[in-house]
Amino acid sequence: MKTKSILIGTFIDKHKILSFLEILKNKFKQDLNKIHIYTIETNNYEYLVTFKVYDKELYLKNINNSTVMHVKNGCLFSINALNKLIENECGHFDKDYVLDWDKYHNTLVILTNGNLVVEKLVKIEDKCSIIF
Repeated sequence: MKTKSILIGTFIDKHKILSFLEILKNKFKQDLNKIHIYTIETNNYEYLVTFKVYDKELYLKNINNSTVMHVKNGCLFSINALNKLIENECGHFDKDYVLDWDKYHNTLVILTNGNLVVEKLVKIEDKCSIIF
């Protein structure tokens, strides 16, 4: 049976991004071509870095500011944040509620200190551009 990969999202200080990519490449054997880096609209200090893993515990225990993420229609989200978003949109949590995913294209939906955060994301297509 093939193990399903899990998407991990890690928030990294912008000035530490190169050393973090080196750690992912050398220590965790991640393919740099399969790592995605995003800028967050109102966060000038951090990048969001996503990558797929098969052993989430290894990463979550060893890399600070990491969480399991999910993707739908270009929206990156945590399950808890999705539940909170549904609760906010329809007034209560309803597992059958259907979100208009088009409203959340290229968006991060996450809980920070229990508060729902919805931010626009821009994927950095050229990783070399973060050096300059």
